Order: sequence, then C-alpha cells, then structure tokens
Amino acid sequence: MASRKLEDLHPITQQKAREFLKSAEEQGIQILIYCTYRSPEEQEVLYMQGRLEQFGITLEELNEKRLKIGLWKLTEKEAKRKVTNARAWQSFHQYGFAFDCVPLSAGKPDWNNKEAYQTLGQIAKQVGLEWAGEWKRFREMPHFQDTDTYTKIVKRGK
Repeated sequence: MASRKLEDLHPITQQKAREFLKSAEEQGIQILIYCTYRSPEEQEVLYMQGRLEQFGITLEELNEKRLKIGLWKLTEKEAKRKVTNARAWQSFHQYGFAFDCVPLSAGKPDWNNKEAYQTLGQIAKQVGLEWAGEWKRFREMPHFQDTDTYTKIVKRGK
C-alpha cells in the first residue's frame, strides 16, 4: 500500500507540499493526502485496472495481485475504470515527486468537490506544483506533482 508520509517525498517536493497544505488550510480547505511514494509493483497493478483484456488477466487475478500489495478487491465496475496512464517507473510517485489528495467535507473524502479541486489547482501553481486536473489527455483531479524538481534532478541528473 502506498505511503501517505510527506517525509517520503523528495525534500524540495516535501517543502512545496507543506506550503500547499498550509495555503489550503488558510483557504478553509481540509485535505487528506492519501498517496506520496508508491512502489513500482503497486503502480503496475493500478495500471492494469481498466486493462484486464490487454493484460490477459481476469478480475480475480487482478484482485489477487491487489491483495498481495495491501489493496482492496475491486468490483467488476471498478475494474473497468482506468485510474492511471503511468506504468511502473513512469509515475512521479516512484521518485518522490508526486502526491495524491482529496478534499474533505465534514471529515470525509469528497471526491466530486470540483470547486475545492479548482482552488487546490491554483494553490499548486502558486507553490510550484503541477495539477493533473488540467491535463488534456488523462485528467487526475487528486494528482499533484513537482515537475520542475523532477526535471532538474531526474531528467538532467542534477
């Protein structure tokens, strides 16, 4: 199961995440960060979701893989929905440069709170993060990543 600890993020990304959390709180938005670091094994299993036919596996086989890494079983409906376009080592989560979060309403996750996500997207820009809710190809409302730091450190080797 993925980490929720900010300490598992790269130190620069960790600082940006802390600024993000502080700004969200100042705007009256409570959030739950539910994923920081994610193992390559978990990333690959998440990638398989919505692609059972492509991988030649059954729902039962996918659920076996999920249970082995601490995830819950999916229903048939859930298994049809793609949740990521990134395979193992293609996600910023494996490098500590991304986190996923959800706004809370009355202490419970509010996955459909578009207004809160829009505000969080603006906050992300202010602290130097990229919000996947603005992506054209595959929008991920809960996903925020530190593209600048990733590019400087991983891509350019600095």
